[in-house]
Amino acid sequence: MTNAAFGDLMLHRLKKIEIVLLAEDYALVEELLKAAGIGGWTMIRDVAGMGHSGFHQGKTIFNDQSGLVMFVGVAKENAIADVARGLARLFEKRPGVTFLSDVEVMRSDYFAKVTA
Repeated sequence: MTNAAFGDLMLHRLKKIEIVLLAEDYALVEELLKAAGIGGWTMIRDVAGMGHSGFHQGKTIFNDQSGLVMFVGVAKENAIADVARGLARLFEKRPGVTFLSDVEVMRSDYFAKVTA
């Protein structure tokens, strides 16, 4: 895809997933991302924000298993859909939110599906 504002840069459409959940559940999300073949993601610790149960403080006082974390991943739509289905099951019993959006990336090879 090309866009006049970006000149001759080649852009590739992918799907982005952003996940906010309890830090103690981070390994479950990592498993979902790996199982879907997503080769890389960003995890941000100590996320703070307002939710249904009030304000969540971002600072971890005693360990990195308390508080909230946020994952950001980009991949083809089918891989992101696999992760979203797993998160839907997880969030039936655990708190967390998922945001999905369409994105365009310049270096699509960085977001290629990983096969084990």
